[in-house]
Amino acid sequence: MATLRTIADHIMDIGENAVKSGGNKGYLIIIETKNHFRFTISDNGRGMDQETLKKALDPFYTTKKQRKKKFGLGLAFLKQSLEQTDGTFIINSKKDVGTTVIADFNLENIDCQPIGDIPSMLINVLTMSYEFNWEIYRYYEKKGYYLNSQIINDNFDLTKPQEIMTLKKYIIELEKEIKGGI
Repeated sequence: MATLRTIADHIMDIGENAVKSGGNKGYLIIIETKNHFRFTISDNGRGMDQETLKKALDPFYTTKKQRKKKFGLGLAFLKQSLEQTDGTFIINSKKDVGTTVIADFNLENIDCQPIGDIPSMLINVLTMSYEFNWEIYRYYEKKGYYLNSQIINDNFDLTKPQEIMTLKKYIIELEKEIKGGI
């Protein structure tokens, strides 16, 4: 697993968990203000019972096949990053229903990780699986936009690099719009 250096890295990691959950649909909601960056990821996958949910926060527990001691550190690192910076971490899961992870970063805390590259992260999330339908809601203060992977896949061939770049440019423009040209 790559190092989770930015908030965008955490979103990709939790997004990958959602795609691999056995479901076919997920929601990613990103709400950013001057002082907070909150994301919610929900999936309709296999979910976890309460015992498994507790284990999922243990950095040495994983459901992945063990190859050279690969551990499931994503949830544990996310929780630790939030707790150390006065953020909030919530995870809810129900077996055979799905999982929801909510992370609210306090951007004013000096130790808070940088947000990272949102357009690149969104492209990565959208191209993780073409069988998984993402509904993505992105807000900055009171402005926002919506992306739906099913609609995107109907209009773009994301197996072609030039089409991925076109979509990324579109997302960059959406980001500029909601942030007032920044």
